[in-house]
Amino acid sequence: MPNRIDNIRATNESLTHRLLELTADAARVLPQPSSKPDHPADAILRDADAIVAHIEVNDKHGVGVLIRKLFGHCSNLLSIRSKDFYEGRQEFGDLHIRISHGVASRDAVFWRVLQALNGNTVKRVLCVPYFPDDARTAVALKEIYGAPLCTYLMDDQNLCSDGIPDEVMGELLAKSSLRLAISPELYVGYELKYGYKMHFTPPLVATRLILPQLNPPSQETLQAKSGVIVGNIWGQRWLELLRATVRDSGVTLRWYCNGDFRWLPCDKETLAREGMVPHEGPALADDQLVEVLRQAPFAVVPSGTLDDTDDRRFIAQLSFPSRIPYILATSQAPILVLGNEATAAARFVTGAGIGMSAPYDRDAFQDAVERMTRLDVNLAMRRKALTLAGRFADIGASEWIWQSLAKGEPIDDRYESMMPRPRPDLTQLVSACPKGSRTI
Repeated sequence: MPNRIDNIRATNESLTHRLLELTADAARVLPQPSSKPDHPADAILRDADAIVAHIEVNDKHGVGVLIRKLFGHCSNLLSIRSKDFYEGRQEFGDLHIRISHGVASRDAVFWRVLQALNGNTVKRVLCVPYFPDDARTAVALKEIYGAPLCTYLMDDQNLCSDGIPDEVMGELLAKSSLRLAISPELYVGYELKYGYKMHFTPPLVATRLILPQLNPPSQETLQAKSGVIVGNIWGQRWLELLRATVRDSGVTLRWYCNGDFRWLPCDKETLAREGMVPHEGPALADDQLVEVLRQAPFAVVPSGTLDDTDDRRFIAQLSFPSRIPYILATSQAPILVLGNEATAAARFVTGAGIGMSAPYDRDAFQDAVERMTRLDVNLAMRRKALTLAGRFADIGASEWIWQSLAKGEPIDDRYESMMPRPRPDLTQLVSACPKGSRTI
């Protein structure tokens, strides 16, 4: 006699076929947004875990790195994205599909999702929303297959940005059984605005890379006044301010990035003359980059100014850069965050005692570097990093997420206990967000 789960699955499949019959004729006369399967037509997944993100999952951007870290070892994975930023370069999932909806109606969205899945079925869904299409696809998957939905906010596209309309974000959160946020600021902001319980889940680090003992710097290393930058600098304004700050400061920053520096407003030689030296050659593998970080006296993380000139305020104010736990856990290098002291990055670094914050000002930058390269200060920050490192280990993280989704709440407080006390006060920010003013 079939059990209850079998009955539910049979009902969902029946409803799916009925929906196809009802919507097929209507969908043929509607403008068809793009859908691009990137897998063989005969490759079918049953009861797959669907990971919905905005672009290709690869090592060229922080969200891609984190998704691979969390789920790269898992099987039966269906990766769905809405846009291509890297010429379709995908490094994740058994199958991967691109689905975009444009101005399609809700019925057409459901039809496109069914059509794109092409016989594959979904057991559970995790959505990392950045564009409206990501949220709309995730909701369609949840409704069509009766799959529990987890939303994991890694970037803000609604509080400080109008990337995802209120009604789309509201439905995504309402239909999620588990809601995760990568920073305390995202956690608090979305709870205040939408009233749904959020849970803090920070960026994590590969357990094998975490340094288990203190990594003291040599006096020679400290005297060199040569730090490192890791990863992309997303704001053009941030880069302009950084160049002006480092130029003629006597401090050298070596920049390691998985990208090809294609967005630079100047050539690499000019940047190097100003004190910022881009890494030449292929991107470093994790083991190589970690070794560089372990030899560095400090690291610099550019962030936002949170004023009207900030072209990436929505990232700076609320998002927690994954490079911060990566640096602290693998190397213990003290971190200098440049920009406004109220950014999520600056709040964490100064609150945890693993670094400092300074504005984009040459004198303030020089003073901060001078202090951070004092042996006693540098060692104190490294000791703080060592005590925190183990809490960012990625071991068991994917199973923690899936078990928490099944329960509808975290199965333990391993991440929640890391939330700062008191929590960030974002009441003014949230009250300034217009509600109901955006349309799909």
